[in-house]
Amino acid sequence: MAVEALVKNVKLQIKYLGPEVDGRQTYITKTYSKVKPEAQDQDIYDVAVILAGLQTNTVFSINKAEDSELVES
Repeated sequence: MAVEALVKNVKLQIKYLGPEVDGRQTYITKTYSKVKPEAQDQDIYDVAVILAGLQTNTVFSINKAEDSELVES
């Protein structure tokens, strides 16, 4: 029995460095929903770089989060 993952939902998450609080680094995460599941990783990254350029905080990481449904094929 083979199983296939069907991508249902994709989100772009950009994590920024926030202020240090009590000597510990904090982070600010911005999430952008409704990314087209068929969008190429490079295109998603390029958009993230453009969006990050509009912010004053330094980017810590850029992530793509996918929700998938597992079905028998």
